[in-house]
Amino acid sequence: MYSSSTRKSFILRSGDMRSDDFGLLFSKMFGNLYADSPPPPKDIIIGGVYGRHDGVSFRRMHYRGDFSVAFPAPLDEISFVIPTAGTIIFNHASESVGYTQVGLAIDKAEVRSARFIDNHAQHGISINRGLLTERLSTLLGKPIVQKLCFEPVVDLNASAFQGIRALIELATGNEFDLLLNAGSLMPSRLREMLIDAVLESWPHNFTEALQRPTLLIAPRHVKLAVEYIQEHPDNLVSGTDLARLTNVSLRALQEGFQRFVGTSIVAYQRQVRLERAYAALAEGAAPSVTDVALQYGFSNVGRFCQYFQNAYGMSPAEVRKGLRMRHSA
Repeated sequence: MYSSSTRKSFILRSGDMRSDDFGLLFSKMFGNLYADSPPPPKDIIIGGVYGRHDGVSFRRMHYRGDFSVAFPAPLDEISFVIPTAGTIIFNHASESVGYTQVGLAIDKAEVRSARFIDNHAQHGISINRGLLTERLSTLLGKPIVQKLCFEPVVDLNASAFQGIRALIELATGNEFDLLLNAGSLMPSRLREMLIDAVLESWPHNFTEALQRPTLLIAPRHVKLAVEYIQEHPDNLVSGTDLARLTNVSLRALQEGFQRFVGTSIVAYQRQVRLERAYAALAEGAAPSVTDVALQYGFSNVGRFCQYFQNAYGMSPAEVRKGLRMRHSA
């Protein structure tokens, strides 16, 4: 096992260990994330490298023996699994089976258990959904309110997935340790690299938008309106008032939004308000879902919950529940 003496280590390295010994070591380093899950049989052998930093984990693991793992309450993250040996089966709405040449994108909010068969081994990345959505929003230059959905099964022979695998091998390699543990910047940069690699290489419903050539620079009146909406998310300003603020006609502003922002003024305002509401719920900045809805101009809480579910694939209550669970872990 490797650990850094300069600060809290975020990478666990182990040779072959009994599952209970590995579990104790894992809990000591990362907290008991699976406290409510039955442990694997003691004769199961686990080894490899596992790292976790600020909502992103990466791993190169192998397992000796067949066993099942029951997951705790639904996690708001996506796991990208590149099997290198054996089989992995996820128990959720549609059962997925992975082999050496098949990559899997698993929404952990929909998964209840996994089974490892035939001495399974894998490279993998797990990323908090909020981080993926936030980074996608930055790359596209607009809020994301449609649920981000990745292709659940991919052919690993494609060169893009070889790149993801190479990045995981770099992150888990012994040679990278000195650089990662030299300071506080490299772990954050590695985290960003893993997020970007997944968004750029693993197909999803925004892939086409990411690959689209950069649009023309928006005119000044559109920029001013966008900036006003971003700076005043709780102010439900009308299109007419926005047009007056930016010194153009309402029709010119509406056409500008459709051409340069890709949506209507009303839809863009809703996107911004939902994005801020998600952040407030995830950070525990408001006492209740109702308070968050009202704070960002959603007078109908039921409709707010529907918009939120469509955007993020989880209800506002589930986001708050996930926050409480992380704090109690």
